[in-house]
Parts: sequence; C-alpha cells; structure tokens
Amino acid sequence: MNDNSGNPRKRMSCHLGNVSAFVGLLVLGCIYIAIILVQEVPAFFTIGLVGFITLVGLLALILAYRSIKNYENLAFLVPALFLAVVSILQAIQAKKNGWDEYYLPLCIACCILSCLYDNYFQTLLFVIVQNVLLGIMALAKIPFMGANSGAVYYVLNPEIYEGIPLTAFGWIVSLFAGIALLVAFGTLYRRTKEANERRDSFKTLMETTPNYIAMVDELNRVTNISSNLAKLTHLENPDWAIGRPVIDFFPSMEMKELAGDLLRKTERVYEKMWECWIDGEHRYFKALGDNLPDEKGMLINLIDMTHLAERDEIVAMKDSLDIGLFFMGRDFIIQDNYSKALPRILGVHELHGMSFLDVLSASVMPSELTAIEDYFGMIFERQFDREMLDDINPLNEFHYYSIESKERKILHVEFIIVERGHGEIVIMGSIYDVTAKVELQRRLAEEEKKRQEEMRSLFELINVEPKVFNDFIEDVNYEFKQIDAILKNHEFTQHEILVEIYKSVHAIKSNAVILGLATFGGKVHALESEIKRMRESVQDIPFDDMLHLTLEIEKLVQEKENFRVMLSRINTFRSDSKIKSNDDVLIEALTKACSKASEDLAKKVNFVVDVEPGIIDRGPRRVMKDVLMQLVRNSVVHGIETPEERAAKGKNVTGTIRLSIKVENNMIYMRLRDDGGGINYDKIRQKAINNGFIKNESAGQDKNKLLHFIFSPGFSTADTETVHGGRGIGLNIVRDKVKELGGSLKVQSEKDKGTAFKLYIPLVLEASDQEKAAS
Repeated sequence: MNDNSGNPRKRMSCHLGNVSAFVGLLVLGCIYIAIILVQEVPAFFTIGLVGFITLVGLLALILAYRSIKNYENLAFLVPALFLAVVSILQAIQAKKNGWDEYYLPLCIACCILSCLYDNYFQTLLFVIVQNVLLGIMALAKIPFMGANSGAVYYVLNPEIYEGIPLTAFGWIVSLFAGIALLVAFGTLYRRTKEANERRDSFKTLMETTPNYIAMVDELNRVTNISSNLAKLTHLENPDWAIGRPVIDFFPSMEMKELAGDLLRKTERVYEKMWECWIDGEHRYFKALGDNLPDEKGMLINLIDMTHLAERDEIVAMKDSLDIGLFFMGRDFIIQDNYSKALPRILGVHELHGMSFLDVLSASVMPSELTAIEDYFGMIFERQFDREMLDDINPLNEFHYYSIESKERKILHVEFIIVERGHGEIVIMGSIYDVTAKVELQRRLAEEEKKRQEEMRSLFELINVEPKVFNDFIEDVNYEFKQIDAILKNHEFTQHEILVEIYKSVHAIKSNAVILGLATFGGKVHALESEIKRMRESVQDIPFDDMLHLTLEIEKLVQEKENFRVMLSRINTFRSDSKIKSNDDVLIEALTKACSKASEDLAKKVNFVVDVEPGIIDRGPRRVMKDVLMQLVRNSVVHGIETPEERAAKGKNVTGTIRLSIKVENNMIYMRLRDDGGGINYDKIRQKAINNGFIKNESAGQDKNKLLHFIFSPGFSTADTETVHGGRGIGLNIVRDKVKELGGSLKVQSEKDKGTAFKLYIPLVLEASDQEKAAS
C-alpha cells in the first residue's frame, strides 16, 4: 500500500501516469518496429535492437513502480525513463530516415506525464533537465525537429524566423511550453494542496473531536461521521458509514428518538439533557442540529455530558453524606470542590490551597509523612492493584490531631485514582470519622474480655475448696494492707517502697498460681514485671509511673472483691461438706504448687509430706505457708532435674521432695529436702561476678559466702523468668519472714544428691499471740 491510499484523487492520478507511461512506451516501440518493417529492405537487427530497448524500458518502469512506495515520487523518474527510451529509439531510427517531427511533441508529453504524479518540485526539476538536454542538442545541431517541419517553420512567418536555426526554434518552443505547463500546474497544485489540507484538517477534526458528529444529506444519509460516533456503534472504519441512513448510528431507542427530532428541525436548537443506556453504561447527551451552508444537508452534533452529570450527582451526594470527600493532584494540594463535611471532620476552617500533607503534619512523624508521600506516588504510578494499595494504606486508621481546633480523632481514609478530561489524573480521598466506632469497639472488646475473664475465674473458683479460698482471701487482704501501709510510709525511699511492694505482689501471685487462678495470677505476674522494671531503673521513678502502679493495684483489689461475690454464688449451689483443717489446707496448697510447677516445667516430682497433727494452728500459719510455698517451688525450679538429665545421671526419672513439720525444743522445725542436682556454686559465683558482688573467681571460693547471695533480692541463677521463679525474690522472702519471727534458717547441699532447707520458727503459745501472728 503506497502513501496515497488516503487520497483517492491523487491515487487515481498517479495510477493514470503509471499506465500512460507503460502503454505509451509499449505503443511507441511497436510504432518504431512497424516503421522499420515497411521499409523496402527491413533491418531485422534494428528491429531486435528496438524491441530490446523497449523491453528494457518497460522492465525499468515496472521496477520503479515496485520499489517506490509513494507514487508521487515517480514524477521525475518515470518521464525521465520515458524520455530516455524515446531519445534512444529516435536516434536509432534517425540513421535511416533522420529525426522526425514527433520528438518535440513527445518531450512536451513527458512534461504532461510528470504533472500527473502531482509532485510540483519533481516536475519542475524534470522540465529544467529536459530543456537543458534540448538546449545541448540544439547547440550540437542535432535535427530533433525533424526533416518535414522546416516547411511549417518558414510558412509561419519567414521574415520573423529568418536566420534562426530550426533546432533553436524547437528549444524555444519546448521552453515556453514547459513554463506555461509549470504555471498552470503550479496553480492547480497549490489549489489542490489547499483543498487537501482543508480535507485533512476536517478529517483530523472528525477523528479527534470528543463530540459525536454526523453530516447527512437531504435524504438523511451519512456523508461524514466522527470516529467517536462510529465507535459508539462499534464501526471500526468511519468511511464504512458513508451512504447509510444516519438513524442506524444511534444505538438506543432514546437516541433514535433524539436523531429523529433533530432531523425535523430547520433551525439551531438545543435539546434537553438526553438520558440513555449504551452497552450497559448510563450516559447523558446534549444535541445540536445545524443546517449546512448549501441547505442540502444537516450537521448533527452530540455532546457527551455524562461526566458533568455524574459530577453534579457526586456534588449533591458528597454534600449530603457525612464523609470528607476531596481531590488532590500530584502536588497534594486539596482542590476547591471538597465536601461540606471535610472542614468539620479535619477541624480546619479553610482548606483552600492547603497541602494534605500539611494537614497531617501534626498527627504523624516526619518519617511517616515521607512514607505517606511515597504511598501517594504509588497510587499515581499505578504500581499495584487496588487490593494491594488498600492493604498498605498508612492512613487506614490513625489518630488525628487538629492544630486549629485542638481536637483529637480517629480517622479512616480511603484513596482511589480518578481520570479527568485531557488526561488529568487526581486522587480522590474519602475521610471517615471513626472515633465513636473505634471507642464503641474498644468498650465492647473490654466488656467481652471482662466477661471472658469472669467466666474463666468462675470455672477456676469452682475447683477451689471454700476453706482454701478463704485462706487465700485472708492472705491477699493481708498483703494488700501491707502495700497500702508501704505507700503511706513517707520514710521509705522509692527503691525501698518498690522492693517491699514487689515482695507482697510476689506472695499474692504465688497464692493465686497455687489455687489455679491463672487469669488473676497472670495479671499479678504482669504487675510484678512492671515493678521489677521500675525497681531496676537507675533514674528516679516518674510520678505518672507511680500513679499507674497504684491504679493497677486498685484494680487487683477490686478483682479480689469480685472473687467474694462469685464464691458466694457458687456456695449457694454447693451442698454442705466437711470443713478441712489448716493442716490439710496447707498440704493441699503445697501439693498443688508442686504439681503445677513440675507440670509447667516438664518435670516429674513426687511430693511427700509428714506433718505433726495440729501443728499449723500452733504457729504463724501465713508465714509458714508463704515460706514453704517458696521453698517447694524453688526445689522444683532449681533443684529437681528434667527426666532426661536424671536418667543420664542414673537417677530415677521422678524426683522426690520431702517435707516434715514437727515440734522440736519448743520450736516449729520444718525440713524440706529434694534429691535434685544440688546448689550450683559455679553458677552462683559467675552470677555474682556479673552483678558486681565479687570482683573475680578467686574471691568467690567460700561456699558459705556464696550461699548468702541466693537470699539477696533480685539474685537468680535461672536463665529465664516464669510465673514459678527466676526473678530472685523467693528465697529473699523466706529469709526476711523467718528473720522477722526470730527464727533461723540453714541450708545443706551436695552435688547430684540434693539440697535441704532447715527452718526453726517459734511456737505461738498464747491465743492472743497466735491471732497477732496470723493478722
């Protein structure tokens, strides 16, 4: 396909030139052959030569046609080939009969042939070259005018042309003919070019206009149609619409009605907004009908108003919804057409010209602001799909602070890309104030969490004996009173307050874990961790931290009171049962503590108890319980090895802890022994060095001195902390409580044989003294 395929007139003219040159050359060759044949003695060699030259010329023309795609570029080559073949044939024929008078007309015919290709500059070049060639022939006195033209030459006006050579006269004729032809062709070429430019401009307009345009004749048949209207009816080539009824190009019944109404108009009219459905889309159009200037047709122009109608709908919708809608470009400037709710949600009176990033600046960190800017860049560049962008949205839910209104809110923001006219791309943001929703969800979550905790606590309490639980409440009340007295004692330093509170909280946690109150025990364990962090801080404790600690303790006190209410509900459904003695309660509590700790630590322990009857009532029950509880758990955590370790040492995989309580020399004698690995003095020594208690290993060879470290607050050889130990407070509590009662404590340990704790506590002889010790 050549470049003239879009211009039928030029294409036809070029084809006419090609055919004329080919046929003319063929006919001319045949004529020269015929002239030679009619001679008295035909020269067959000459005939063959003429035929060969003619054939070469024809093949050269065919090759030119096939090699040059744009035929208008043949305006020089084709006539030049034609003239060359004619000149050669004329020269061959002149040997016999001389030049004939048809050569000059053929030269002029070549100029006309060049004009057919509609390339003025190549035609001008050919005319110049041809006349230069004829001028050279005239100077060389080649008689290209022919022998028979002399009579005509002198008959015209002998006086005027006298003295002028015949060839010069022929060259002058050719020159004036070429000039006249160029003038005429130039005028026609200029007008044609202007017409083509107007046609191309109109065609470009029809291809690029966003409107839907159709030109119809007086019979309502299409004479021209825009690309958009053709696409509306799924027509690939607008030229295919020419000659068809215009009504065919209005796809819906509403639009056919619109077309019929327009065709009946004789003056310009603006119709109402036409609403219709096209290919499942809701579209809006306004129509314009104009009579053509020649009154022989009409111009129909449909203007797509869909985006304007949708914009009006969006404006009405966004102003009625409680959503902050806005648009912003690549400069992140909030555009004017934002919803009425946006200033109220953001707490900013005037948003015109403000950057959305500036609005967020008081609510996010600078690094977060950079991440938000990068996120907007990904939206504009469309690097990810909508689902991925929603997942990584940094403003999905965030805490917002307004500098202007000083309000704090929780906002949820969504972003989508929007394409406007002329290729403009903007981001549409939708801001929702979800403060109330999030607060409601938080409260519901807290209520649900509280309900679940109450249910768990209820099930945990069902398995607790009333007597055991009463002792637990009594012990917890005692510890909370101790904490209250510590907080009110202004003589203590912050560090001393935290140490004493830590001991009481640890005791409460131990009692809760023994009873299986995992929910309550977990909360106490968390509070214990917080106190430990504060106690280990080298700086002064801020007032806010101390206030927070006090509030958390109050929450635990309230939860303890809730236990009483739940237990009273449980007791209403319980049948009367035998009340256990204090001895049984203590043994059961210690057994549970041992079982719970060994189970959590994946150890096997057999707890053996030998208690003198009634001995608990003769001593300080609470102190005995706390001390023994710490020692039992210490033996399980630090003494008894895992089944694998015991098997490797040749021991029974089940370890044994033996407890005996009896009266000896008017003292309560408690002995707790395990058959574990014994005290690891090397580990104590290394821990003491790390903590700065001793400077080097040589200074820590005294085992008795090393034993003192395990009773120091915060000293533990455990690698990890659990609810059962590892915080270095258990043995410290044992030492301090025994010391407060005037008792004594001894420790014996042998590697891989076990450890024994021996405690002596004074008896409570009088009832009044017994009550005082228990309080």
